[in-house]
Formats: sequence, structure tokens, C-alpha cells
Amino acid sequence: LNNRNSMKKYTFALFILSAIAFTGCLNNDFMERYPLGNPTEETAFVTYDNFKAYAWGLYETLPKLGYGDTSTDDISYNQTRGSSESNWIRGLVTVPDKRNNTTWDYYGFIRRVNLMLGRIDGSQMTETEKAHWKSVGYFFRSYRYFSLLSAYGGVPWIDRVLSDNDTELINGPRASRDEIAKHILEDLQYAEQHINVNGDGSNTINRAVVQAFMSRFCLFEGTWRKYHGLNDAETFLKECKRVSAEVMNSYPEICSNYDDLFCSLDLKDVPGVILYREFSNAENVVHDTSIQGTTGSSYYNPTRDLVDSYLCSDGKTRWNSPLFQGDKDMYSEFSCRDHRLWLQVTPPYRIDRSASTDAWGNKWEFTDVAKDRSFIDSLNIRLGIGYGSGKERQKTLPFRQGYDGGILGAVPHFDFYLENQPWYKSAFGYNNWKYYCTYLSMGSQRNEETDMPIFRVEEVMLNYAEATCELGEFDQSAADQTINKLRIRANVAPMKVAEINAAFDPKRDLGDPAYPGDYAVNPLLWEIRRERRIELFSEGFRFDDLRRWKKCHYALKKKLGMYVKTSDFPAGTKVTIDGGGAEGYLEFHPVQTHTWPEYYYLNPIPRNERVLNPQLVQNPGWDDGVE
Repeated sequence: LNNRNSMKKYTFALFILSAIAFTGCLNNDFMERYPLGNPTEETAFVTYDNFKAYAWGLYETLPKLGYGDTSTDDISYNQTRGSSESNWIRGLVTVPDKRNNTTWDYYGFIRRVNLMLGRIDGSQMTETEKAHWKSVGYFFRSYRYFSLLSAYGGVPWIDRVLSDNDTELINGPRASRDEIAKHILEDLQYAEQHINVNGDGSNTINRAVVQAFMSRFCLFEGTWRKYHGLNDAETFLKECKRVSAEVMNSYPEICSNYDDLFCSLDLKDVPGVILYREFSNAENVVHDTSIQGTTGSSYYNPTRDLVDSYLCSDGKTRWNSPLFQGDKDMYSEFSCRDHRLWLQVTPPYRIDRSASTDAWGNKWEFTDVAKDRSFIDSLNIRLGIGYGSGKERQKTLPFRQGYDGGILGAVPHFDFYLENQPWYKSAFGYNNWKYYCTYLSMGSQRNEETDMPIFRVEEVMLNYAEATCELGEFDQSAADQTINKLRIRANVAPMKVAEINAAFDPKRDLGDPAYPGDYAVNPLLWEIRRERRIELFSEGFRFDDLRRWKKCHYALKKKLGMYVKTSDFPAGTKVTIDGGGAEGYLEFHPVQTHTWPEYYYLNPIPRNERVLNPQLVQNPGWDDGVE
């Protein structure tokens, strides 16, 4: 996503789109058909540069990163007690009336891709150039068909712009899941072989991007099939292993500093980054992720279950490591742990702000208590970031919040005990600061330029590890190629495959009797899934991971925060503790009393789509009232 030249590129792209769309052919209803005889279309797609200009607009479908994962066990959305958790968790999802703001809406994007694909053969390009642009089109179409497959299972397959004679496609039934998955895989395999190896320059769709997406898709589809009782899982798992190995060979190094992936002004030369979203204030292409992390996203509180999952620095769990110092104090809890914990959940500290005259004051000194500055020093000395590093966008403590120079006096900073500082609060004591980046002027956080990774080799490594484990082929060599590379920068001892047995994690999932047929997770697979959870935290993977593993009931576990005592707060402070005692783990939402419905693993098709096409059969379990 090369946005440093974005304005020039998008201007040309929008010109092309406008010329094509003046008859209304680019509205969002995929069932409407293009007037294929339009001469403007004939002249808009002629040269290589025409296709290149049109394709810039397709990149905008790729995601931005954020503080979500609210439908999982990683995050509790603590805004309103009992009601702010997602409808998936609360069991309140209903059939939408229309496709707007649903995954079904991606058919509009797929039609845009098909418009480009339908003009390639009639262009003036060489055969090699035509194959390249078919590959780019197949990537984008597959990217969004994967979204549809994941959400709905089988869906209508539309691989061309609909003409007046294509009524059988408009009124036809859903293709099967097998058909859609086969089409996606075949299109990506074609793209892998025919796309320009280096794409169209830096940070564009190239062979490695296609392979990284193949790795993601094949792992999802292979494990979905395995755990949802479908055939042919091995086909996709083997393809995931093959293509992941090729990406890992192309990207043998990973970024040595985890925080560089999310707090860098330019990801161009960061090792392991395959494709990223680029931002530039000069080009007016900006975001506001950090400021969101200090305000609205303060409600996205990491859970105790997540914090418990980080290993200690000796590579053992908190349940059996002699290094674990207990969870009754946040300083102890965060000591001797995976450094990714420090970079994803704001570490504890306290400073003396008595010289500040208002909530946003920036005057402070260290306290006389040694532990109060331990993690302030840790970020700088142990991780090489923060004060004195020369990297102004990376994380520092004490936390800078609100207006220019504003300093937060302490973490944890509770929403029920604000200490005269209303921002960056938490009901659990835990805050997600993965995407928070320090700025010299906090006012500039509404014009952030930090780039955001979309595909990176660390995900591919984890895909490879999981696929080989599912195939019964994960060994020490595979661990050394994947997980152990990630652990070096996290200050965690290497995984020793021979040591992972049934006793390695006493909290391992042994199956839930409330769900007939639920399975115990193999100890080695459990550790691979743990590594994935930590490395990819808050990058939008967790909900789909739970869905493909058929473990969405994890999201219904009671979500708790840090351990506190009511005596730690002034008399009269309302502190809600699990079980109602004078000390214990903070709670916010009551425990969910229902089980995860089987039919919740697939989304409902919007009601109006079934009215327009009576042959669209609704996913089982969803009652939309359409006969």
C-alpha cells in the first residue's frame, strides 16, 4: 500500500472509475449488471498503466489494525456493565435485514475486480502482462471470497461481470463450500505462478504476498474442515505447509524488536514485513490509533485469561514456573515474563506528580519506592526503546496521555478510582497499548504516520507450525524454524518439543462436557496455539481462530481483571470483585449462562438477499421469516 504517492495514484484511479461508473454500473448490488457495450470501458482498460491505475483503488479493501477482538477471550469490552460485550458473546445476534455493513457486502468489491478481469484479454498488453494482472485480480477476488467463505460457508460464485443473459447466476443457488474453496485455491495457485515476482514495485501485491495469503487461507480452511467434520482437510494443510515454507525461505529474518512492527514511521526496510499500509501526513493519509488508545479504546481491556497465557522467561507457564512471582501484585505478575506482555498490556509504574497543578500536568519525579520505576527502566534498558533510544514513536513510560505533555501518574489506572485523571482508565487494571506510539507532541496523534503491517512472516511461521502439527510432522527442527525465532526477541527460553507433555500446562483445554464431541487439545498443539495467541494479539485473528478450531465457547468464560484489595482504595470506593469479597480479581460483566450455539459458527445471510433470490438457502439455525 504505497500511500506516499497515494494522492496521485488515487486521482487517476478515480478518473477511471468515474468514467466507467457514469451509468451507475459501480453501485454495491452485485446482482445488477454492467452495460458491457459501454465504449468508455473499452478505452479505460487498454494499457498496462490503465490496469495499474485501476488496481490502486482495490488496495483499500485491505484492513487497518485496531484494538478489537471483542468477541473473544482476549478482550472484555468494559463500557457498560452486562451489555457492552458483543452480541456474539451475549447470544443476541439476529438476521440482518440488508447486506449493508455485513460480509455479504463484499460482492460489490468482487464485481469491481471482475470488471478489471473481464477486460484483460481484450487489452493491448503482452501475454505475460495479462497473466500478471489476472494474478492481481485473482488475489483481490480471493481475498474477499475468503471473507465470504469464512462467514457463510457456501455462497454464490460470480467470476465475471454479469450480462443481460446471465439470469441463471442472479437467481441461482449457493455454490457448495467445496466449490468456493476449490475456486479460491486454484485462483491463488495461478497467481502464485504468474504474478510478477516483485509486483509493481515496493509494497505492492507480489508473489510473496500471494503466498502469505495462501498460507493464511489454507490453514483456515484445513483446520475448519478438520474440526467441523468435513472432508479434504489434508489438501489444504499440506498446501499451507508448502507455501509457508517458501515464504519463510524468502524472508529468513524477523524484526528483532517487536515494537518496531507497530511503532515505525516506515516499515519499508523492517525485516519480515511482506505488505503494509503506509501513512504520510504530507499526503494527508493518516490515522489516529494512538489517541484512540487513550480514549475510547480504553474500554478494550485485556483479560486475566490472556495475561495468564504469557509464558515466563524460562519457557514454562505461570502455573509451574519457579520464576513466577504471583498475581497478587501487578509488578510481580509482569516480572520474568514474555516481553510481548510488556508491549501489549501497559506495565505497572507509579510516579510523583505532586508538582503538577492539573489533571494534564507534565511535571513529575520518581518516587522513593524502587519498584515504581522498574518497568520505566525496563522498557528503555531491557528492550532498547523509550528514553534515549532516538525512536520518538515508540513506547515510553510514564504514559503520556491527553494533551501535549500530559503524564499519567500510575498504571494500573482504574475507572472506579481516577485520581483526578479521567483518561486511559481500565475496569480491569489492564490496558491494551499494542498500537500506542509515543509522539513528541501528543496533539499530533490525530495525524499519525506510523505504518501498519498487513502480512508479516511471523504469521506465516505460526501457520507453518500449526499446519505441520496438524499433519503430525512438527518436530524440534520445525520449532527452531518458527516459534523459537519469535521467542528470542521476547526473552523466552526456546521450545523443547521433547519436554512438552500432558503435564506441561495444567490449565490445558481437556474438552468441555457441555459441548458434545468437544475435544482435548494435544499438548504440543496447545503450545503452538498459545504462541499464535500472543504473537498476533489484537491483530484480528483470534475470533476466526476460535471459529476454525470450533472453540468459540472460550469467549463465554467469565472475564476477570487483576487482583486487588478493597483496602487499597479510599473508603466508599465501589470496587467490584469476583465473588463479592474484600479482595480478589476484578470483574465487570456477569458470567454468560448460555452455551455457544452450533449455528453461530456461520453468519446469517441478510434477509433481503433471500427475498431477491429465493434459491439462496439460509444457514441452518437462523430464522429469518423468509419462506
